[in-house]
Formats: sequence, structure tokens, C-alpha cells
Amino acid sequence: MVSKFVLNVREKVKDSIDIDEGNCGTCHRVLRELSEQGGYASCWERPDGIRAKIYDNKGNVVGEGEGITWPPAILFAMVEGGFFEPDVEEELVRSLQCIIDMEKVARIYGYGRVVTPVAAAYKEVWGEGGHVEIRRNRWGIEVVFYDSECGEIAVGPISYCPTCGTAAALPRYPELAERIREQLKGAHNTGKDKYERDIETRFMYKRGRVYVEIYERGERTGRSMACCIAYTAVKAEINAGIAGPKWGALFREYCRVCPVKLCRSAKSDMGRAGNLIISDLEQQELNTDVGINTYVTAQVRRDKEIMGQGIGTVCAFSSLLNAAARSVKLKSELGSSRELVEE
Repeated sequence: MVSKFVLNVREKVKDSIDIDEGNCGTCHRVLRELSEQGGYASCWERPDGIRAKIYDNKGNVVGEGEGITWPPAILFAMVEGGFFEPDVEEELVRSLQCIIDMEKVARIYGYGRVVTPVAAAYKEVWGEGGHVEIRRNRWGIEVVFYDSECGEIAVGPISYCPTCGTAAALPRYPELAERIREQLKGAHNTGKDKYERDIETRFMYKRGRVYVEIYERGERTGRSMACCIAYTAVKAEINAGIAGPKWGALFREYCRVCPVKLCRSAKSDMGRAGNLIISDLEQQELNTDVGINTYVTAQVRRDKEIMGQGIGTVCAFSSLLNAAARSVKLKSELGSSRELVEE
């Protein structure tokens, strides 16, 4: 039976849920509302991915889910908890196909950590003369690996976001997946550390921004506030002394050069903005490729003409926002999402 808390949240968000905002924008929208009503989401790392729970304002569990990393696990817990109307729920389930390959993804690196294997995948594919493209599919994102002759090597399942989509695409390119698994064998994994220490990561909204707290044995050891679930979780891990110092330096530098200052202004969620922009660009027959060169990099092109390029850290949506905000050519192509990238 669906609780009164869940029904209240569902009623509040039902008229604002929009396929154009995608899985990521939708998840952030519901997290914001359930936070305003006193609830929050919690995640725990496990060898095969992430387990998530949604708590109401009385501390009761009102939704449980799993996923390859934090955000899709939280969204799946929202779906399982009944936070959406039946028609939207059905669509979201179809757009979270990455859960099908959850165990295969975990065999490459595991414990809900996807950025490291994704970065390795970008380097390998581009290094062989190929490229990686992201595109909208229903409520989610689909990732395609291409070879040097622009032939499709692998198409991933519909996933939560570009990073999740790339991780989920890897098992569908077995040779690459095996190479990366071997590369990362024995590498330090922060998710494994958190699993062994039974660390809880809590997600909510405060003052219009995503707010994350890290708990170990009932004590809060870290916290952070930023513009999306994944960014904020990593920043909270840095604050707790769990993540390595390179992440802290990378985040500080990216936030310094970020042209849209989403966190500072709290005018938009990263996922919502990214989905709206990529939808606008695809309507103009523009393609978006993603790679990595210190930062995750998004390159928007029309055929072979480069229309804009931007950088991010853990998310290709941030790179796409950066590209759209900095490129005059891209701004001229944007429709309803243009306001999201005005400085």
C-alpha cells in the first residue's frame, strides 16, 4: 500500500514531470519535493552496484531500489515506491534498462563506481580512431561506440545519463570490457572502501541545491552542496576524506571555470538542463560526442563541423552545458533551453 507521504509527493510533482527533462531531471525534481516534505534518499555501495532507500518524514522506508551507481538506484527506488503516475512509471522502467546489465558492469570495476571505467573506455575508443556518441532515447540516454570508419561497435541500453550509459554499453563490447577490467585490476576503489566500512550516503535538497551527507557508524563525517546528485556525492566524499586529493583539485578547478554557475544560482538542475539541451540540439540535427582529456569533454558537431566543445568532471551533461554556454554557434541553435546557458 502506498503511504500518504508518497501520495503527497506524487500529487505535487505529477503536473511538472516532463519527458524532456529525462531520467536525471525527473529524479532531481522528485528528490527536491520529497526533501521539502521532510524525506531523503540513502545509498550504500555493494559489490554489484548501489542499494538505495527512500525515507519519509518519520524515518520510514517508502521505496527501495538498486542501480549501477547512486542516481539510477535512487530513481529506481522512487519508481518502486510509487512516486509516479502509472504511465510515467512504465516509461521510467523502460528507460532504466541499464539495470539489466548491472552485474556485468560490476564485473569490470564494481561497487557503484562508474567514472573510472568510463574514462578508460573513452580513452580506448578514441585512441583507436573511433568516437563515442550520446543521444536521447525515450526518458533516458543511449551511448554508441563507433570505430574509425564510423561503424557501430556497440549500442548500450537506455540508461539514466551519459556516464551510466557508457558504463552499461561496455559489456556489449566484450573485448573492450575485458581490457578495461584487466587495466583496473587491483586499482583503488573508493566504493569498496565504503562497502567495507558500511558507510551511508544521504541525499536531499537544501536551499535549492542538492545536499549530501556521509555517515559512518552513526556519525556524520562529510557533507557537501552542489548542482547534481553525482557531483555532490563525490564532493561529500572529498569532505569526509574518503576520495583522493585529485578529485578535490579537479572539482575546484571545474567550478572555477564553470560558465553557468548552476550551484551558485540554483536556477537549474544539471540533469534537467543537460537533457533539455541535448533534445534541442538533436532537433537541429546536431550530434554530441563525449571523450576525456583530464576533464570529461563534450563535442557537438553537425556532420564533421565542430559547433562547440565543453568540459566537465564526472558528467557529460556538465560538459554539454559548458559547451552550450561558451559557443556562440550552439547558442544560436538552441530553442527553449537557451535560457539555461545564459551567463
